Amino acid sequence: MSLAVTSIPVELVETSAMEEVNELTDQTWPNTKPSHFTSESRIQDFIKRNPNKTCHFIYFEEELIGYAESFPRLIKVDKQEITVLGLGAVCVHPKFKGNGLGSLLVRSAFERVDKQEFVVALFQTGVPQFYEKLHCKGINNKIINSLGENPDNNPFWDPYVMIYPRQFIGFQSEIDLLGPGF
Repeated sequence: MSLAVTSIPVELVETSAMEEVNELTDQTWPNTKPSHFTSESRIQDFIKRNPNKTCHFIYFEEELIGYAESFPRLIKVDKQEITVLGLGAVCVHPKFKGNGLGSLLVRSAFERVDKQEFVVALFQTGVPQFYEKLHCKGINNKIINSLGENPDNNPFWDPYVMIYPRQFIGFQSEIDLLGPGF
């Protein structure tokens, strides 16, 4: 199966594609959508969640079968603010899992680091082994959100925090996300 990733800035993504992403993420994470929502509110959330994101799509026979998003995220670490590449919503349609599409999506996002648009990517995951194969490594820094109601609580919900590329040396102290988890 030879498929390509199409990467598009969010402001150029059509509403119909946003609806397809919402359907795909519902299949991937069925219990995470808001209890009260409308199609319009979910489209607005899609845009608002990371307004400067790049959307990475894989289509097969005009059906969306893979999606990820990458975005700039300002964090504070070692008393300095730095903009890192955030990674989120990496998902592949259940019928197409195991065909390397997740890797294709993530590599497309990480190209932004490889092209030196960002010095490093920072993200959370429940499947670190997948990302280790893509030259990422886990980090054990304390993660906080100094702007949150409980600033010392970790705003990430997945158990592992990782960076790309694995040879990045930095982040010697706690990492302040300066906002909610992503």
